[in-house]
Parts: sequence; structure tokens; C-alpha cells
Amino acid sequence: MAELLPGGVHPWHALDESKAGHYSQLLLKRCVEDRNPLLPLMEDKHRSRALVESKNVCHLTELHHWSEDVSIDWDNLPDRCVIKTNHWSGDALFIMDNGPVPLANVSRKLRLFSRRAHRYRVIRNGRDQDGKPWPKWRIERSLRWCLRQDFPAPLEWGAANIQPRGVMIEELLTDNNRLPNDWKVHVFHGKVGFIQYDTGRMTNHSQSIYTPGGQRIHQTNPRWSEENTPAEIVSLLGKDGLTELVNIVERLAEDIDYTRVDLFRADGRWYFGEFTNYHNSCHPQSIEWESLAGRLWLKDGV
Repeated sequence: MAELLPGGVHPWHALDESKAGHYSQLLLKRCVEDRNPLLPLMEDKHRSRALVESKNVCHLTELHHWSEDVSIDWDNLPDRCVIKTNHWSGDALFIMDNGPVPLANVSRKLRLFSRRAHRYRVIRNGRDQDGKPWPKWRIERSLRWCLRQDFPAPLEWGAANIQPRGVMIEELLTDNNRLPNDWKVHVFHGKVGFIQYDTGRMTNHSQSIYTPGGQRIHQTNPRWSEENTPAEIVSLLGKDGLTELVNIVERLAEDIDYTRVDLFRADGRWYFGEFTNYHNSCHPQSIEWESLAGRLWLKDGV
């Protein structure tokens, strides 16, 4: 096995000269060489909001709370919100769902020993979707632990150098009482390369990638099932919605050679989610993804 790069934690965190032009290898090269100050700013889920606001091209969720410690005023939180830290993702993210009607696309079954890949916890009446108890003190303890921890993959320089760390509580977006699906757009040198669409993140995760015109790109060996994704996305978004998506992300990503811009669509409006500069911690993608993204990134001699 090739030697891991400094700060690497996964087996694929190693350079392979035979694949030098592949997307995942270019991400690893970014980890090692790229010290653009935009990277930690964009990775920071709190500070990146100001960057997005300055572009004035899409909506931001309402920010209910920000603090550099765990000081949550539970009595004044809305029934539905998202609690997370600005430097982490996954196991320190809590979706509070205490409205009169539960979210329609979150399955709740008693599975006390379940270990979900996405790790997001949807809390309703003090329990997550698997029935595990999450009283307020336990949520606070988890957040407090997370604030003390360095980012788990030091190789990802931008994500590993976020300061200050803190807890943020945002508006929970819903669409017809459902958590919206994920739209993740990969932008190279200010132009959309392809659009990633993820569905069923809380149930059966499916993922496909699409051309800027909305047609699905064939993948020989996709990392995730494409079973529940459409052959095209124009019928989902409409031509105007797709054009708006492209215009938004190209404006948001115009200052950097490559980034992934994550958006949500709720009630017909586009909301910013986050920037991602080290997709899947640089994990190799499908043959077609690696080739296409590599060519797009290298197009301007990067």
C-alpha cells in the first residue's frame, strides 16, 4: 500500500502518479499544496454565510444562535431547527423535529444498536429516529466534546484550520413537510462542471451526476446506487430552476479554482447549504467522474 500523506487517515490518502490527472488525486494535491485563505473561510459553516450574503444571489437559512461554547437557550428555540458545530459534520449534527406533525420522510423504528452511515440524528420528543434517548444534556455533552476535537482528517487543510469553533443553530428547511434533497454542484474555474443530486439520505441513499443541461452522466462504477434518481433533472427543476441553480453556484464559486456548492430547494427557492472543498475526504469516485472532473480542473492549467 502507498504511504499515507502527512495528516492522512484513510487508505486512499496517498498519491498515485499513475493517476495524476484524476479528480481524487487533484484533491489530494490541493490538501498538500493549496493554502488559499479562502479554503478555511469557505469550509467554516458560520463564516461562509457572510461570503454568500455578499454575493446576494440566493437565500440563507435564519441563524437562531451562534456561540463559541455550548450555551443553548432551549426555551427560546423553535420546534424545528438544526444544531451543529461550524467545523464538523455528521455525528455532531442534530435535527430537532418537535413540531405538531413529524417530518414525512424520516422513518422511525426502534433500532437501538443501529449505526447509520450518515450519522445525522433527527430528534423528536427526546429520541432520535432509531429510538435512542437524546435528552438536552446529552446533546450538549456531544457538542462540547466536538468543540474540543480537531477535525478528524488533518490532511484536509482548509477544514482542519477553522477558528474559532462554535455551535450554530439554524432554521430547518422543509419542503411539503419533508427534508429537502441535496443538490451539490461541482464548479471548476467559475463554470459548472456537473450537478450531483442525492436523494433518500435518511432512508435509501441514491446519487447521480448530471450535465449542466440536466442529463444524467453514465457512471460505470458509481459509489452509490442510482436506483431512485431520474434520468434527467429538468422535469424536477424546470428550465428556469435549473438555469437559476447554475447562475447561483457560478457566482458563489467565482473566486476559487474548484469547489462543491451545496444548495437546498424549498418552496421553490434556493438556499445555501455549505461549501465543500475536499469532496468525500478525497475518496476516489467512478471512472467517469474521475476523468471528467480531472479534465475540467486541469483545463486552465491548474
